[in-house]
Amino acid sequence: MKETVILMRFLRHDPVGQRFGVGILVIAWLALAWTSLGFAAAVPVTLGIAEVVRRRREQETYAVDDLEDLY
Repeated sequence: MKETVILMRFLRHDPVGQRFGVGILVIAWLALAWTSLGFAAAVPVTLGIAEVVRRRREQETYAVDDLEDLY
């Protein structure tokens, strides 16, 4: 459940995440409208890509030096 919360925060607050969220909604709508297995399979693939991007961004985050606050 914790992973889901983190993914939803990414989809809500990150510009790239928002684009993925809109893409997921469009693909989900097409899957429902056309009931195509290809579109239905694209939704989990798109969510997987969003998760990979989120994890890479977490790894690229630089640590903040808290010792500056002491002076």
